Amino acid sequence: MEFLLQPLTYAFMQRGMLAALLVGILCAVMGTYVVLRGMAFLGDALAHAILPGVAVSYLFGGNLLLGALAAAVVVALGIGYFSRQGSVKEDTAIGILFAAALSLGVALISSL
Repeated sequence: MEFLLQPLTYAFMQRGMLAALLVGILCAVMGTYVVLRGMAFLGDALAHAILPGVAVSYLFGGNLLLGALAAAVVVALGIGYFSRQGSVKEDTAIGILFAAALSLGVALISSL
């Protein structure tokens, strides 16, 4: 049993365990809220939606982080607009804009 507790004597392991515990608690609470709202795909969609922003920033020699942030904000606002307008449900808007942004990003990167 001692070999299981022995790694926890190191400070970096204690900090890692504390971080994992906090992330686990926060993700459990937020994950339930996100799934109930029907937005479980949002994190994946925003992660892939930054690709066109990074590609455009790279093409113009700009800051990649700002390009990614701008693309994520545009996609998030687009999801909000389409779902609030009532023409499509929120998860459908997430899927459509996810696919569109990812394909635009791949097209931009392949043109480099």
